[in-house]
Amino acid sequence: MSRDKKLSATFQKSARVVSDYAPDMIFEQPRENLFLQEFISYEQSEFGCKRITIKRKFDRNGGYNDMTTTEII
Repeated sequence: MSRDKKLSATFQKSARVVSDYAPDMIFEQPRENLFLQEFISYEQSEFGCKRITIKRKFDRNGGYNDMTTTEII
């Protein structure tokens, strides 16, 4: 089962942005003292329960790296 997803979002909070990049609709943008955010979802798949973890690590220069891991549990 494959679905084409069209992402679109608008947020009014100052820590969020308007973006077609899916993790930007979940996580904040860099701010003082914020160093890590994590989002976990669980989905049923044909192989069992699938856990999807997205982590956003912030650096001291105002940047960030997003990492996604998927595991069958």
